[in-house]
Amino acid sequence: MSIYEAIKATIKEAMKARDQKTLDFARVVKAELDRKGDGKPLPDAEAVKVLRALREIALEQGNAFEVAFLDRFLPKEMSEEEIEAWIRENIDFSQFKTPLAAIGAVTKALGPRAPGEKVRRVIERLTR
Repeated sequence: MSIYEAIKATIKEAMKARDQKTLDFARVVKAELDRKGDGKPLPDAEAVKVLRALREIALEQGNAFEVAFLDRFLPKEMSEEEIEAWIRENIDFSQFKTPLAAIGAVTKALGPRAPGEKVRRVIERLTR
């Protein structure tokens, strides 16, 4: 089930449970996903970007409910150790002009579970 479909399912569940707080915020999230996707369901990679942006706003405002809600739909990020192990198995740095040029290949392969900043730190540590 995609993130978009999961949000829609959450809206239905909240309506049945008469959970107004969850319903209201789920609708806000869905509206933002709809806005970014021009009315079409966003692919998960794009939806993750939207949810992360909403999560940052919720953190700045100190809204624990919204942060917890968004965390339910965000994929669990890989640890730096997991990223390092994947890089050691799958990346040949000699294929790139500079080691940092591998960031794009790693983030594309691992998707939203490996944010670029974390990948950059791992590659810098590996190539020292």
